[in-house]
Amino acid sequence: MKKKQLGKTGIEVSLLGIGTLTMSPMQRALTIDDGAAVILHALEQGITLIDTAQMYGSYPQVAAALRQWKGPAPVVASKSAARSREAMQAAVEECLQQTGLAHINVFLLHAVRDAADIEARREALQYLREARKLGLIKAIGASSHSALTIDLLANTAGIEVLHPMYNRDGIGILDATLAEMTDILKRARDRGIGIYAMKPLGGGHLRNDAAAALRWIFESQVVDSAVVGMTSCDEVDMNVAIVRDETVADGFARKVAGRERHLFINTGLCQNCNACVEACQQKALRPGEKSPAIDHELCILCGYCAPVCPKFAIRII
Repeated sequence: MKKKQLGKTGIEVSLLGIGTLTMSPMQRALTIDDGAAVILHALEQGITLIDTAQMYGSYPQVAAALRQWKGPAPVVASKSAARSREAMQAAVEECLQQTGLAHINVFLLHAVRDAADIEARREALQYLREARKLGLIKAIGASSHSALTIDLLANTAGIEVLHPMYNRDGIGILDATLAEMTDILKRARDRGIGIYAMKPLGGGHLRNDAAAALRWIFESQVVDSAVVGMTSCDEVDMNVAIVRDETVADGFARKVAGRERHLFINTGLCQNCNACVEACQQKALRPGEKSPAIDHELCILCGYCAPVCPKFAIRII
């Protein structure tokens, strides 16, 4: 599979990366062995970038795959929403301990919302700079659904990698049009910042047109890589074939697309505290009579609402 340099970090990544959110306890909840098998198959097919995060709870699957992998070391990127220096240090140490890695290739500020959020994470960012000097991480990055925030992060000292919401239809991009996000990312690339996209299939909304959607993002020449959440070897095979510009049989594509997934709130457990409403940057949740109401057209299946639920009432099914 074709590889690219991730900006000026000196890190080389495959065009396609594997995201581990969908296999995590936040979504499909694959077993450690099943998740590791999918990651291993991805590595065998030439994928070299694994995306994970403290929030996902997918470190065990990643660790199991890395223990079994006999080839060149893949690039591992992780993220944390920690704000304080102490919390970010604990997050980096947790990742190293649970994955068994000696260092993390890219560690990112996770799901940054706006300018105030960047400021609130100054101490966390400062720790990442220290961790980079110590060799615990190789590059510092940040992720966001917001185009304006991505632009601010691109101009924030120390940020070397961006992980933006980016897909053909602009699904999930906040505060700007797709064209505006594209311009922001082009400017960031011109400054040497590495870019690997999230949600190239729009959180599943583009799953029935996956070939065209993936080809669009790579032909755009805006990103160095894009990560797709995969929970089966069939998904890996189809996405790899697309990136290699190989023909994918219609029947196989329909099989991989499978049934539609959606956000589910267990009303028997929900206490209607609306913590999830506050957490949802996409405005896909709004207060309801007995539980929050879900706008499935706006929901991108990021699952970020689930960890804030005190009753564990939210799942993607």
